Amino acid sequence: MFTRSGLLILHEHSTSMPEKTENATPHVLSRMTDRKIADRFDGVALAIGGVALALLAYTVHTIINPFVAAIVLYIVLTPFRQYRAARKLLIAGFVLFGIWAAVTLEGILVPFILGAVLAYLFNPLVTNLQSKRQIDRVWSSLATVVIFCGIIVAAGWIFLPSLGAQTKAFIERLTAFVHQNANNFDQQHLRRLMLALGLPAGLADRIITEEAMPELHKLVSFVPAMIIHIIGGMPRILERALNLIIVPIAMFYFLKDWPKIIPLINDLFPSKDPVRREKVIADVDRVLYGYVRGQVTVAAIIGILGAIAFSILGIPYAGLLGVMLAVSDLIPVVGMIFSVFVIELVIVLTMVLNFGVIFSGLFVIGMLHLIETYVIGPRIIGQGIGVPPILMILSLLVFGYFFGFAGLLVAVPTTGIILLFINEYRDNNAAARNNISTIVEI
Repeated sequence: MFTRSGLLILHEHSTSMPEKTENATPHVLSRMTDRKIADRFDGVALAIGGVALALLAYTVHTIINPFVAAIVLYIVLTPFRQYRAARKLLIAGFVLFGIWAAVTLEGILVPFILGAVLAYLFNPLVTNLQSKRQIDRVWSSLATVVIFCGIIVAAGWIFLPSLGAQTKAFIERLTAFVHQNANNFDQQHLRRLMLALGLPAGLADRIITEEAMPELHKLVSFVPAMIIHIIGGMPRILERALNLIIVPIAMFYFLKDWPKIIPLINDLFPSKDPVRREKVIADVDRVLYGYVRGQVTVAAIIGILGAIAFSILGIPYAGLLGVMLAVSDLIPVVGMIFSVFVIELVIVLTMVLNFGVIFSGLFVIGMLHLIETYVIGPRIIGQGIGVPPILMILSLLVFGYFFGFAGLLVAVPTTGIILLFINEYRDNNAAARNNISTIVEI
């Protein structure tokens, strides 16, 4: 807090500056003038160089290599690091280069990214074992990785045979359905379905003739191509699965060296206010940990409850549907819609249709959604991460449009982090205005 005497000293210091400038020698004034001219010349040269570099890049953009572009950008802008614009251009250039490298090398980087994410999630456990149990970080990291991999292998050993058999049976059933109806779709079957739903006969016939049949023929012709595409992509899927062997190794080394990695990242991105940065990082950790742990736990519970309900109702492939329900539950709103579509598709393909059978799938999904929203979710995730429902839907649409399935997975926590930064910025501005008001009052 400034006192009256402090403000007086600042005033005297500020008023004395012109006197010093006036009393400066002609040699000093000449140097100051030359420095201003040099700064202006450097700014003009930087702007002209940037325009020339952009024109050159556009001219050779078909043959230029991003590595060469990054090196040229570094060579050109490094002498101008004292200018804020040059530093921003360097940062933007290397961010774009990093994005390009990540997209180009995604097959190689995915196992390491998964290992880093798992290390981030399990780091609190390893830190707790190291600090409270006095277990060396190397051994605690190794034990965590071994136990995690053991749980995954055990779950796969127990559940994968049954899930594989159900998946194979469902694909065979779907393929047989497509082959039987590829040339002549059973209109009577569809008519009976609409009549079972309570539609008048005339309206059902008009819907079948004018709207349903053209779209159904397109769908039926599309399914075989989709199955062939999936089968043709199996070698690539197996290759990616073999790359997953690297994940536990990367996870171990990330866990072991995590206390060294964080200071290194902080050194790469220095901050003028380390205390504020630590607070922001702690808030981001809270949002990410709360969302990931809570969402995974809720999804597992919903998947188990769904598999039990499907088994009781006699819906085929209950185990496979439970796994699908758990995975889709990781994506708010969109996952529920996808689950309804898949479950109703299974019912239509495998069961004798009537209103009760069709409604049973919708009833199960609706009840699970209510249980998640009002019973399980608030107790496990708490109050959530502060994302309003309408903003959650908008973020899912935007991230899904630009980044596909991966965007749907990260949309909600990323939006929560963005809102966190916005609130932090607003709080800092409010604190600065309060400080100014206090100084003025004094």
